[in-house]
Amino acid sequence: MQNVPNFFLIGAAKSGTTSIADYLNQHPEVYFSAYKEPNYFALVGENLYHPGPLSEKMNYHFQYSRSLVTQESYEQAFANAGNAKIRADASVRYLYYPKTAKRIAQHAPDAKLIAVLREPVARLYSHYCMNVQFQSEPLPLLKAIENEDSRVAEGWGWDWHYTRLGLYAEQIERYLQHFNNDQLLVILYDDFVKHPLETYQKICRHLNISDAFIPDMSQRGKVPTQPRNLMLDRWLNWPDSSRNKLEKWLPPWRAKKVIEKLKALNNKPVPKLSPHVHKAISVRFHEDVKKLETLLDRDIPWYK
Repeated sequence: MQNVPNFFLIGAAKSGTTSIADYLNQHPEVYFSAYKEPNYFALVGENLYHPGPLSEKMNYHFQYSRSLVTQESYEQAFANAGNAKIRADASVRYLYYPKTAKRIAQHAPDAKLIAVLREPVARLYSHYCMNVQFQSEPLPLLKAIENEDSRVAEGWGWDWHYTRLGLYAEQIERYLQHFNNDQLLVILYDDFVKHPLETYQKICRHLNISDAFIPDMSQRGKVPTQPRNLMLDRWLNWPDSSRNKLEKWLPPWRAKKVIEKLKALNNKPVPKLSPHVHKAISVRFHEDVKKLETLLDRDIPWYK
């Protein structure tokens, strides 16, 4: 395969990877594909139409429509990398999908990798809120977790594998079976939030690029919201809506401005997770965090 990336930001989902990718994308020595998550090494050869709370067509639209699942399209995504020292693929599915580590190792055995791990309950709740935002989660949080096993058995996609996505030890171990320890940098989300520039510079040193370049860190990626009005949200965000008529009646710049204004008015902040519910869910992850500490030979402060 030609134009294979030599750096993979592999996850975890909802752990700040969009912001990290945005900051790295500003670096003159780094080239990212046009869309952050090509997902090739996770999804190639996989069935992308599966059951869920929405139709299979809508599940595909929200989860996979921008993914690159042919070798030709994936290679083309990096064809313009030129002399960039780092060709980067940031796909958060890579950490969770079991076949991905081996696939990447087969095509890019010398690649550098970064995993960003977030306290599992906070990660889970952020993921749940994103699904609510997309109207792809009809159940309350605890009920959705209760139904996770049956949903997985029925073939629902990874976006509803709420607790499984936060069991990091096995996921990291798969990569350490295929890559040397010095190829994989594991970052804790808490450190990135508290010390973003220091974390960014640490990443640059891991990639052997200059840590003197300072990116614009004023923007934060993918802040979750929830819609106030579900019908308006569908009109604004779902495909094949009568929204297209508005875009035909008005000049493109004005239509875009009207739609952005409506989205801002229709979005509200997500409610905070109560400490009681957080504690109840966190029990599911205690043993895995202990395994992760042993695997990484470092302290993980989440449940101390």
